[in-house]
Amino acid sequence: MSGLLDKATKSKETSVTKEESSEPERRESDAILTESNTPFDNGLNLTNMKFQAAAVIGFLITMILVFFIDNIVLFGGITLDDFLVPGILIWWVVFNGNSLKDKEFDTMKLVVSGVAFLVVTAAFAGIAIFNSADSGVTIGNIEYDGEEDEIDLSFYGPKGMDYTVEVLVDGKVEYSHDDTISIDKGSHSISLDDFWKGNAEDMKGDTLVEYEIRVTSDGDESSMTFDDIMNREVDTAFIKITEKFSSTSGDTSGKEYTGITVEMFVGMGNPGSNYDFSNDYFTGTTPKPIASDWSAVIAVKFSSTTKYTYDPIESDEGVANGVGEFTRDWVVLPGTESGDLARDDFYQDDGCYTFEVTLENEHGEILVDTSSKIEFYWDSNEADPDSEDDQPAEAC
Repeated sequence: MSGLLDKATKSKETSVTKEESSEPERRESDAILTESNTPFDNGLNLTNMKFQAAAVIGFLITMILVFFIDNIVLFGGITLDDFLVPGILIWWVVFNGNSLKDKEFDTMKLVVSGVAFLVVTAAFAGIAIFNSADSGVTIGNIEYDGEEDEIDLSFYGPKGMDYTVEVLVDGKVEYSHDDTISIDKGSHSISLDDFWKGNAEDMKGDTLVEYEIRVTSDGDESSMTFDDIMNREVDTAFIKITEKFSSTSGDTSGKEYTGITVEMFVGMGNPGSNYDFSNDYFTGTTPKPIASDWSAVIAVKFSSTTKYTYDPIESDEGVANGVGEFTRDWVVLPGTESGDLARDDFYQDDGCYTFEVTLENEHGEILVDTSSKIEFYWDSNEADPDSEDDQPAEAC
């Protein structure tokens, strides 16, 4: 009996265990839930757009400057229209700058953008030509060519337009030339010998002669004066000196004169310049220096006798090789001893010495200036051992 009960109990426990094992096993997941935030992409390359926008704006400004602004000379003969080809290339590179920077070469894009730039350029050129059809030739620039002694002119106007250029001096035509505009530009050079009539201004800047360029074309007229580059003739040449000496013995003893340092100043002196020399210093009024071509010979005279003559000096636009630049200030002349004119080379006795300058202008008259007269007291000064009583050089 007890054996049957044990079997029944064991059977019940087994049944319960099976029911519990039939329930699904619950397990915790190791997965971590995260919130998804995908950035919004509108498909636009902002960096590339900045490059292209800058290129378009720069390109349009370049086209306006080249085709619609008067082509004045900027520097060295360069005008605005000289920036046409460089401008196109630069802005085309900027337009494709982002791709070129990243080395992503899309040949089709490069070609298409290049063609587009050329098409727009042609459109601007067509509009400019159409708008200028009723306008004539204008003067771009007037420059003086010191090497060739001529004026260089540049003109702007419609391609193929005939024009006449004239040089007027005080309103009278002294030179005339006919020509035709090539593309959108023309040029011409005129020798000064063809119209020179003297300096345009005097020392004070007042007008002496008026020089004017006039160009006429298809009923249109353009003119420009060029007085500022037409001061070519030297009319004054001054000389000043500095006495050179050494002490014979001790600081309070007499002097022994060894020579002079000689300097020259040339320019336009009419009206107002004057020569004066006192106490070893130039005390007059110097002329207005100019850039011009001339040759000069300086002679040192005592009474009527020439004591010394300098080698000829040749000036090209105011610059004499081996001597100096005469367009700014006094220039020291070459000496015979340590840069000075030695005493034995010119000095005879105490008295008045004339420094005569004979100057031949490339354009203008021959100048003989004898206003530089200086008196020396070397013999009398050396005879007195007391140097405090010495008489310095002065005008005579």
